[in-house]
Amino acid sequence: MRIWRFACFSFLFGFFLSSVPELTGGAELNVAVELGTNISIIYSSHTDTKCKVCIKQGTQPLCQSPMVFSSSTLLDFSCPQPENVFSVQIIRDNVISNIEPKEHNAFQKLNRTFIWNLKPTATKILQLNFSRTGLRQIHPTDSCPDKHVYMLTVENVNIGRFCQNGTIRQIDVRNFGRLSLEVSGGRILDAKVIGVSSGRLINSLANIHVVLPERSSTQDFFTPTAFPESAETMWYFTVPHAFYTDVRVLSYTVPTCLQPENIPTMNYTWQGKDPLVKLMSVSQPSVEPGNFNLSIKNCKMSPSPASQGLMVHFQISAIKRSKGQCEGDLPEKQVLQIRVMKKDPKSTCVLKLDSVIMDTITIASGNHFVLNSFDCNKNEIELTVNQTIECKEWRNCASTPFPLTFNYEQQCIPGVLKTIIWHLHGPQNSTVELQSPVGDLRHCLPEEKCNSILLLNVSHVNSRITLGQFCPRGTIQKIQIRESKIAITASVTSFNDRNLATKPFLTYSFTQDISEHYIFTVAPKMDNPTMLATPSWPSGMKPSSTVSWIVNLEPQFKGNLKFVNVSQPKCKEVHTNIAVQTISSQTMLYTTKKDEKIKDLLVPESFYLNMTNCKSPTGAFRAVMEITQQNSTSKLLAIILSVVGVVLMIITAVGIWFILRKKKKNKAPPVSVYNPSEHAFLPGLHGFPKAPEEEDPHTYVYIDDTLVYSHLLDDDAEKEEYNEATTNENDPPLSNPPLPVRNKENPIAKNKALIDNELYGYVQGQSTTSDTPKTSEEEGDYDTRLFV
Repeated sequence: MRIWRFACFSFLFGFFLSSVPELTGGAELNVAVELGTNISIIYSSHTDTKCKVCIKQGTQPLCQSPMVFSSSTLLDFSCPQPENVFSVQIIRDNVISNIEPKEHNAFQKLNRTFIWNLKPTATKILQLNFSRTGLRQIHPTDSCPDKHVYMLTVENVNIGRFCQNGTIRQIDVRNFGRLSLEVSGGRILDAKVIGVSSGRLINSLANIHVVLPERSSTQDFFTPTAFPESAETMWYFTVPHAFYTDVRVLSYTVPTCLQPENIPTMNYTWQGKDPLVKLMSVSQPSVEPGNFNLSIKNCKMSPSPASQGLMVHFQISAIKRSKGQCEGDLPEKQVLQIRVMKKDPKSTCVLKLDSVIMDTITIASGNHFVLNSFDCNKNEIELTVNQTIECKEWRNCASTPFPLTFNYEQQCIPGVLKTIIWHLHGPQNSTVELQSPVGDLRHCLPEEKCNSILLLNVSHVNSRITLGQFCPRGTIQKIQIRESKIAITASVTSFNDRNLATKPFLTYSFTQDISEHYIFTVAPKMDNPTMLATPSWPSGMKPSSTVSWIVNLEPQFKGNLKFVNVSQPKCKEVHTNIAVQTISSQTMLYTTKKDEKIKDLLVPESFYLNMTNCKSPTGAFRAVMEITQQNSTSKLLAIILSVVGVVLMIITAVGIWFILRKKKKNKAPPVSVYNPSEHAFLPGLHGFPKAPEEEDPHTYVYIDDTLVYSHLLDDDAEKEEYNEATTNENDPPLSNPPLPVRNKENPIAKNKALIDNELYGYVQGQSTTSDTPKTSEEEGDYDTRLFV
């Protein structure tokens, strides 16, 4: 048993040595050859004439180069390393069936080329199916990583060189050709079957069928080397669903054609679309969906030796993309234009208008459009809208304000609305009036921030001079411009809501011509100062231009006008002028003079502020003003003084009242009272009665009635008569005048003497209403008790 095993092992080992010999000098190699196969051993580029290959035929070997044989042969190499000297070609002729490469183990260390000669019938073509291996075309001088290179030649024209594991699935050969596979020495043959079938006749040298993978990929393709004149090559590309292809020409050369109109072009065809012809020098189709064909045809070339041959190196890229499409028409009557623009040209976002890729697309009124977007986020695209509003005849221009809005009808257009530009064209010699329906405007200087999502720019269409920038929530109520054509640009910082565009930003109207170039109507507020600037700030005003501000102050308020920044030019003749005039009283408060420093002033009421530039200024005439509304000082002072006066009067009255009250208490007149103890007692704060020697010497012991009651007499005669009756020198000092008889029926008699007696008796303590008359004795007793 062991002997048998050893014999088998020796036999197999000997067979292996005979099949894969160590090619050294004097070695013999027995090669088996299939029927219909020819083997050719030729010198490679490293020629060594000392090394020979011979066939042993009897006693006389046959040594030649190349060595060609078609049957089993015993070879003899005279050099130790023939793989560095020779290469092998294994050729099969008249191939019309499937190709199955077979390895020859005896030649593994040599560079091997498997050649299949193709010869279709006269009415058919051969279709080479590479579905199992897949081919990838490479540059004519490149090699493949696995050292397996396929080459295809048709009608002695090199169609191309290919590697395995590519996207080429089939190649159609019109006429006789050759398919070869080069395998480097030391590499084992990766034998994959190539299907061969018959097909219909074609006009091109070869048709190359490419199936792009369902992943992002890029493939290179080359036209045949030494492209013959009037010859054509066709490529068929199968594109996966939702994938889009880009074509780029990387390099090319074109010959000098006998007929210049037949210069070689790249011809594209998509199913359901018209053919597209492109020169090599222009941009090729990009982001195209679906399967397509590409053909390149050479022209009849000029025999000039300076003429180059046709060569094109192009690339096909396939990317899976998300697609958006918008198709429609913009109404012609609106004179509307929409510009769709990529914010970043390097973005993967792709915009196409009618199959043409552009970074900026313009859609105009009256034109049908098909807009496609691929892999585009909303924020990657900005929209700019231009709308022209014309009113050429006065009869068509109503005096009522019209709103400035943009009716965004094409909602499918991608992007964020960034800018809206209205071009207002009114009748000749007209004035444009602008107002904000959502609040007044604020003049926003270039160095200031708007603090709003909206910024309005007003400019002249013809001269392109900017009037200024304006923001919402200000104090400018109206702007009047003596110009029939102006442009209003609404720039939006965050315009994510397109419905905002439908709201009116401004209202406009056309009116008759005004005397000034610009008129601003301003209503300052109490909370913040109002900043005003000359038109075109920081640039200067136009020569001979005028501007006026109508500043409406609230009643009983004044305006503090400050000139923050004024630049006055040098003028040849009439100087620039700044004037301030009140509105109601038409009083000129201030006007500038030449070389005079501008002064701030306090304006008592609503006023005009006028500025006029000179005709030929040297330098810029510009100014920035600040208006602060404040209370009227005089009326406020009057109110304060009135309040202070009233308070002082009250304080004075109260003080006088306290002083009088105190004096009244301190200097109260003595009152006669009845005191049975014959001691005088005064009520109040005087304390107890004093002794007779301590009494005040000014205390009266007698009161002259005439001094007290004389005012009750009617005339001087009665007073004199009464005095004569009461001032008898012979009477004693304490005697009283006689009392008249009392009239019991009438308590108050008409007689003045009765009235006096009544009052006099009351002073002495008698009751004027008592029915019992007093006796003379009783009256005398009362008189003796009288104290004053």
